Amino acid sequence: MMPSLRVDYVKDIKGLADYLRKRFESGEHSSFHFRVSEDESCLTITMDGCIKNGRKHRKAINILSEILAEYILKSYENSIVEKIINRVCQSLPKTGRDEIYRIACSRLYSEPLGKGDAIEARKRLIVPKIKEYLESSEVLTLDGFVTFRLGEYVRKLENEVDQSIRQYIIERQYEEYISLLTTFVRMQAPKVPELHVFVLDNGCYKVQGKSPFDIPKDVTDGFGINEGEPIIENDDFMIGFLLTCAPVKIFIHNASSFRNKELLNTIRIVFSECVLIN
Repeated sequence: MMPSLRVDYVKDIKGLADYLRKRFESGEHSSFHFRVSEDESCLTITMDGCIKNGRKHRKAINILSEILAEYILKSYENSIVEKIINRVCQSLPKTGRDEIYRIACSRLYSEPLGKGDAIEARKRLIVPKIKEYLESSEVLTLDGFVTFRLGEYVRKLENEVDQSIRQYIIERQYEEYISLLTTFVRMQAPKVPELHVFVLDNGCYKVQGKSPFDIPKDVTDGFGINEGEPIIENDDFMIGFLLTCAPVKIFIHNASSFRNKELLNTIRIVFSECVLIN
């Protein structure tokens, strides 16, 4: 009698059967012949030409383990992440949970965090568990297997959710920070109509008005800026200086040389009349 594996999968038995048939018919495993039969609650995979526990049977189990692991990643991963978020962040409104889910998906599937080798690493956590199980059992209840046998894989997803929550909090704090700065600038009377910022090779910033002496002396004195060589070395001083000047328009020269991209982005958002020059 040919070895077989019964997979119980109530939620979408037809979807799983179609996926398996496509993978078996793709030509990648032409030396093996698998037959898939299904009913309403389970499907059976028959490994033709194999002897139970023989060398070919063990190779067939390796192939099945790979394919089923890929299926879990495609069909289960998103719902697992969503369940983790709903459990951990149940006190947040749905909009907050949806945003964390968006961040988590970006981390899992987008470059650079979600590149192929990261997805492959998660797959490597699943394959050995399936293989170990199939070597001693001919019945696999997929939902239960994912829930109770993939602890290390689920912990990996929990860690990604944790990092996504941290990123969500940072983004919220950044949005509040931007809102505060924008409100402050709008309340300020402009002291410099037009300000030019030159990004220097060493990461410092040279600042001047439309002409070299357009910046009020009380501002340059307050920030310890030499009128003959108006250089700002510190990023925090830079944002403070801009807030104090509250210029109507800012021209940033050599913008591509800006080392602190977050600072550049903050300036562009807070000061809507910001022109980047390269």
